[in-house]
Amino acid sequence: MPSQNDKRDLSPSREAVQNSKKRIHLSSPEPIIIDDDSDDDDDLTEILEQIKQQEDSEKLAKQLQDQYATGSSSGNAILIEDDPDEKFSTRLASNWGAADAIEQTNEAVPPESSGKPRMKSQMPLRFLFQVKTPTESLSPYRTVFTAERPCTKCGETVKSPRGYVMLSGETISPSLGFLLHAPCPCKTNHCRGCFKPHICVATCKGIAKNSACTVDTCCTEVRAIALFEALGSFDRQYIGEKAVSHSRAAAIASDSKRSTSGSVGPGGTGYGVGDGGYGVAYGRGGLMGAIPTTDPQSKALAARWEVQVTRALRMITVLLPSPYAESPQAYDLLPHPSVGHLLNSSKIPDLLGDLLRNDSVTDWITRSDVYYAMLALLKRMADSELTVSALLESRYVPSKGQGIEQWMWEESEIEWEKGMGGKLERAPPLYEYFKKLSKQSEAFLAGASRLMETEENPEEIIRAISLCGDIIAARDDIERAISVLGVSFDTNGGSQEDKSTSKGKGKAESVELEQAYSLACERLAFRHIPLDNPDSRKGTATGLHYDAFNYATAVASSQNGTRNPKDRLHLVKELAVLATSLPPGIWVRVDEVRNDVIKIMIAGPEGTPYAGGLWEFDCFMPLAYPAVAPQIHLRTTGGGKVRFNPNLYESGKVCLSLLGTWPGSPEEQWLPYKSTLLQVLVSIQSMILIDLPYFNEPGLGRANPKSNASINYNRNISLQTTRWAIVDWLKEEHRNGIWGEVIASHFSIRKEKIRKQICDWAQNDPKMRSYTAASTLRPSYFGTKQPMDLQMTIPLALHGMDLVREFDERMLEVQEWNWVKEF
Repeated sequence: MPSQNDKRDLSPSREAVQNSKKRIHLSSPEPIIIDDDSDDDDDLTEILEQIKQQEDSEKLAKQLQDQYATGSSSGNAILIEDDPDEKFSTRLASNWGAADAIEQTNEAVPPESSGKPRMKSQMPLRFLFQVKTPTESLSPYRTVFTAERPCTKCGETVKSPRGYVMLSGETISPSLGFLLHAPCPCKTNHCRGCFKPHICVATCKGIAKNSACTVDTCCTEVRAIALFEALGSFDRQYIGEKAVSHSRAAAIASDSKRSTSGSVGPGGTGYGVGDGGYGVAYGRGGLMGAIPTTDPQSKALAARWEVQVTRALRMITVLLPSPYAESPQAYDLLPHPSVGHLLNSSKIPDLLGDLLRNDSVTDWITRSDVYYAMLALLKRMADSELTVSALLESRYVPSKGQGIEQWMWEESEIEWEKGMGGKLERAPPLYEYFKKLSKQSEAFLAGASRLMETEENPEEIIRAISLCGDIIAARDDIERAISVLGVSFDTNGGSQEDKSTSKGKGKAESVELEQAYSLACERLAFRHIPLDNPDSRKGTATGLHYDAFNYATAVASSQNGTRNPKDRLHLVKELAVLATSLPPGIWVRVDEVRNDVIKIMIAGPEGTPYAGGLWEFDCFMPLAYPAVAPQIHLRTTGGGKVRFNPNLYESGKVCLSLLGTWPGSPEEQWLPYKSTLLQVLVSIQSMILIDLPYFNEPGLGRANPKSNASINYNRNISLQTTRWAIVDWLKEEHRNGIWGEVIASHFSIRKEKIRKQICDWAQNDPKMRSYTAASTLRPSYFGTKQPMDLQMTIPLALHGMDLVREFDERMLEVQEWNWVKEF
């Protein structure tokens, strides 16, 4: 278990920030301490001279401070007294170079009555975010890190030092402390940031070796330099480790030569995925812990890398601005403007992306030190306007380069990923991944609540619950910090400039519609809710009853059964992964008491005869799961009369080799402890609900879209989809059911698209305008001598249901549902 210090909140009460504007912390001269191991014998005269210089510097600093307090100085100094919001905002904008960013918004800011320019005190901070690549934004500050300046004593040129920072676990390690100095051969040592002389020997290694050294807190510039050196050291290690990891992955892939192809044909519809699957192992293809190994040397190297990552994250966290600290310093309140660009130009966002995309709760627990260090860093990033953009804004992705240090010294360029037409690619914001991580944590906590009651060895569960709880708490802290800053989250993964370049109003509206649908699907994708019948509990002592569940008998018979503890935890973890891995158009509801009782809704993909429809399934996880496949039953069957697919029977049977209900090749069968429920769901959506379902029947050969049999088959499926998978869901009885929100969002957001699809189908099938009970009869296409379309021989009723009009009328009612106001 991590110590309390590992998990302490690094963002104290926000009330401290008000008092912090009234404080100033000046470091007074410390007594000189000469290291015992120092070979330098500074004579007394030199020491006294350096003391005098430092006292003069302190006197000058106090003078500048007084000038700043009275408004007579515009330098990047210290905030001492309360200022009006507009003056403070102007001062921040001046220090951070916000004026250029504001001009790029083309937003006119009217002047005050006095005629002076005015800044909006509540201006959205997204205008301060980078509109260039990180390195382009960082370029103007290059001299801060590489400058050559004349010595304050002898006038000789003093170069900025270079070296390698060892991640020793200390905030200012000796190797880093040395690099914060700029020593001259005349034995005068300066702060590398502001070049103020310090009472340090020429070989001073900072506070880790010399308690009198204060160079690491001297000025805002030296804090930026410390961050730069720490990031540069991490970049080198990250790039090296990534190269080794990719070589190891290539070797393993070459040896295993696993097949990843699926198949559809004589064996029925399967899902050939090997031991992976859609969404599973979400982040395991990245650098962090991607390839398990039993080789002792490889395990030792991996463990060492984990230690280095933890140290790097902790060091960078401490070096970032902390405006809400109990005693914030000048560099916390007014940090150097390069800080955010340094972070964005480094490999830290790549590392955080790897960690946040990892969906394995087991991996989180194994690497809890890394994850606790990551949470502390994310919270610190959210505390400052300069670093929050690295968390909330879509990211530029580096493609080539040796890291930030080599770039800074102009020894290597950092190239950024480009897409079609040379346009720079943008990756989703880190916070988007973090929200999914916290959602998965919530799902795990909901499923693990009952594990503590029955688990014989709860240590792993306790650690998992603790970590998941801390992830959720960190999310709440970050959201509070973001709300204080007034920053908006980039949910669309692109800048305002990117969004305005879409060509054509129709295309822009279509993109916006799909984004809204995806967000709604993500919000409603997974929940733990009661699935039992509450009325059946009354007056009984036999426990829960699942009357509206196809596997109610199996649930009742297994009520007193015992699932293997390992399998029980496996199920909880898999459901947690499911919470963040479902593609748009699949929704899952898990019973809050019996996690083996599951309801599923799947939307038909566009471009198929199932487009716009919703299909409901019952799912039961047997006690032997995951050694055996789950059991799946289709409920949307038109009252047991419609066979929607050769693999979806009117009886509700789901014919799928992955479920063991149809033969298939070995890679299509259920693989114990490797195959997942997610694979089953994606298989149904992508390989059963397809554009040419007629050819899912074994023995019909390759799919041919011009086949008359297939065309007639699709016409009938479209008819039944409209009647039973669209119109039937718009009844008032579903308003307060478990799928009420899903129905409202699905049909409200896609109303126009679905209506157009129905009208298009109606042009080719008159039964759409006159649907009767006879229309439900299934044509016999396979293995008989009957006409290809039996329904064509049945006269249409004169007054059947007009499905187009029925859709319009029922949608008017759905628009009144309480759920709709949210969409």
